[in-house]
Amino acid sequence: MKSYITVKALFFAIFLLPIFVQASDVDCENAMTTYAMNICAATEMENANIELAKYIAAVKEKYSSESGVVAALDKSQQAWLGYRESHCDAIYEIWSGGTIRGVMFGACMLQLTKQRTHNIWSDYLASMDPDPNPAMLPEPQ
Repeated sequence: MKSYITVKALFFAIFLLPIFVQASDVDCENAMTTYAMNICAATEMENANIELAKYIAAVKEKYSSESGVVAALDKSQQAWLGYRESHCDAIYEIWSGGTIRGVMFGACMLQLTKQRTHNIWSDYLASMDPDPNPAMLPEPQ
């Protein structure tokens, strides 16, 4: 059984690697090795985390005068981060017998992060009415 520390170490190794490796060193359009896939997944995950943070910041700006909303968002975000990690740890376990486990873990993290970003947009930023003041940010893809 792997320890919690091992998954954390793997996560940081995979998702901080782009800091040390130039994106131009790997062709993400044609990534065929596990190493290349991990580099590309790390870059995508970094971008997804930045986008999620941007949407959360927009919510906090929009509701800056409503401390209850901001506090509830912060609480839900902390819970969601725990859920994302636990869920993707389980995916890692499913694939723990192969070198693809890191790629599958990364894909899980990316998918959930993109879903969270969309949920933040739709729940807090998107207008429900035909509104002359559209959402602060566009619908995330």
